[in-house]
Amino acid sequence: MKKQLRLLLVEDSEDDTILLLREIERGEYEPIHKRVDTPEAMRSAIAEQSWDLVISDYRMPRFSAPAALKILKESGLDLPFIIVSGKIGEDLAVAAMKAGAQDYLVKGNLARLIPAIERGLRDAEERRVRRDAENAIRVGKMEWEAVIDSVTDLVLLTDIAGTIIRCNRKVIEYFNTDYRKLIGKNIRSVFYGDSEESFTVFPFLPQFQEGIEDVCFPTLKGWFNVSNHPMRTTKSELKGIVHIIKDVTKRKRMEEEKQISDRELLTLHAVAFRLNSKIDSKKIMGDLLLQLHNILQIDFASIHLLDKDSLKLKASLGLSTKFKAAIRKLPNYVPWISQVLAGKPFKAKALDKELPADVVRAASEMGMHAWCVVPLKIGSDVMGVLTVAQRYEKNYSDREVFLLTSIASQLAVLIENHTLYDRMKEKNEELQRSKDALDENLHKVKQANIELGRLNAAKNSFIGMTSHELKTPITSILGGVEFLLKYSGLQMTPEQLDIFSSVYEGVVQLKTLVEDLLSISRLEADGISPQKKPVKLIPLCREVYDTFALPLSKRQIYAEFLGDEAPVPVDEGFSKLAIRNLLENAIKFTPDGGKIIISGRVVGRSEVLGYDMNLQHFYPAFPGNIGETPAFYRLDVTDSGIGIPPEERLRIFEKFYGVGDIAYHSSGKTDFMSKGSGLGLSIVKGIMDAHNGMVWVASGPGGVGSEFTLIFPLE
Repeated sequence: MKKQLRLLLVEDSEDDTILLLREIERGEYEPIHKRVDTPEAMRSAIAEQSWDLVISDYRMPRFSAPAALKILKESGLDLPFIIVSGKIGEDLAVAAMKAGAQDYLVKGNLARLIPAIERGLRDAEERRVRRDAENAIRVGKMEWEAVIDSVTDLVLLTDIAGTIIRCNRKVIEYFNTDYRKLIGKNIRSVFYGDSEESFTVFPFLPQFQEGIEDVCFPTLKGWFNVSNHPMRTTKSELKGIVHIIKDVTKRKRMEEEKQISDRELLTLHAVAFRLNSKIDSKKIMGDLLLQLHNILQIDFASIHLLDKDSLKLKASLGLSTKFKAAIRKLPNYVPWISQVLAGKPFKAKALDKELPADVVRAASEMGMHAWCVVPLKIGSDVMGVLTVAQRYEKNYSDREVFLLTSIASQLAVLIENHTLYDRMKEKNEELQRSKDALDENLHKVKQANIELGRLNAAKNSFIGMTSHELKTPITSILGGVEFLLKYSGLQMTPEQLDIFSSVYEGVVQLKTLVEDLLSISRLEADGISPQKKPVKLIPLCREVYDTFALPLSKRQIYAEFLGDEAPVPVDEGFSKLAIRNLLENAIKFTPDGGKIIISGRVVGRSEVLGYDMNLQHFYPAFPGNIGETPAFYRLDVTDSGIGIPPEERLRIFEKFYGVGDIAYHSSGKTDFMSKGSGLGLSIVKGIMDAHNGMVWVASGPGGVGSEFTLIFPLE
């Protein structure tokens, strides 16, 4: 199989190009070539793709082999460059070879072309491999130096005699010197200087050690860990040692600090363990002072608490009777006491000359010398002082003062907790008494609610029973009076006619009241379950309105029915009752000669959501109460009456609530002029709730009259 060869030919003759390609193909190569004969064309060819070999004629009208070789070098590519040309002078051939050409062949003798190509390709590959290896070594060295310089430890490389061969930047920083000054020096002299120590941490043959911890060097400050690692050849021959030196000064300081902290924490823990809140505060303070004596070797101690602006002795340890009597009440005029009461500790190496004479004498007799006073405080509030003292002279360190202050803070919290506990106990007893009284009241309220429910049920039962019992005689009376008035043919005097007409109207009102009582009783007792079916509400409104035709004939009230007659899923009987109550209400408040408009239409969910300004007054849960229903049917009943004040619009849907005085219900002289029972709108509200619908009232068009709106979901 022929080998592919990407060949760039610098040649102006097409015939010579063909000869060269044939010769190359005979050498089992498949040349992919491009011929160029100008500098611009060669630069373009080099930029466009990769090449394996360049073959160039020496002389061309617009180009030459030396110029082509120069362009190749400028490109940075390392490609074999072979000159195939007519005869040229020996000096020119030598100059071309020195300039970088791999070979020179005469066009008339191409027998050496294939060997020259193979040799050139082989040499180029060897140069590439060598170049890659050198580059890898250079990169590896740079990476190694970057890594070793980034290490926070001191790293040194020495030969087996201890001479420093290389070190990282951290070594230069620690010794504050120059890299060149360290190289070549013995590592012992660098770290130990002129010291004559017989032992060093740097092992050399024949005694080799790999690691030593926590050492000091005469030439450096601090503590260090040293680890030594042998450098060996592939034949396991020892060539040198890598020394890694870690600065552990901070760790040593932290360990020392931890030892001190552990001792302090043990003291605080022991104190806290003894401060058992179940025992009284006096016993607690005595236990605390004993703990200070046992753990901190404190010889004398006392606790004073503020009592009515005076510091009074509450507990002591190691004090003589005479001294306790002298300090039973500390004098507030002493400056250091004022300092401690201000929340700042005080310490002294000897007895204060400003102390009362009897205190100084008693202290001297006990052998008291150094002493320290810290405040017992919670937050910024000081409640007393803790005093400690020694039999020997000493200067209390800031750390000791801090520890005493911490102990004093724990004690202050505990004393405060005891005080709060007593107060909380009193409050708890008071709360328990209140709780008992509340439980008793709740029981009474519960019993009252049960009784109220029983009475309400009895009321509903009584109303229902009474209304039902009244319905039959009322129907009989109404039928008899109506027969006498309309069908009996009896001749009556005007006075008799007025009496029977009044009886008829009164019985009609009584019948309406009884029916309303039955409806409201049913709504309150068991609720209603609508038996829904598609009903056209506008025709239903006409049907209801027609039942008022006879009594309305005298009042000349005009009704207009508008809108769409889409079927709505409702309970026809209950819907008729709701419409009847709304129409009756509208007729009642509309003056003679007035107008009532009944309109209906299908509305989308988005339009209903736009009613929020009105609906949220009547239904606080809106729009959550309408679920995801997509469409509704809106039925409006609008009258031209006196209207309803905004402050009463919510209350009109309550039972037995009526708006205004009877004088405002038109003239009150003809049919539907009297004030109702106050149940009609309550019944409408109950029916709409049973249909998952809504009802509200607003002012009529132009602020005249009222507009009642019913919203039925189109499920």
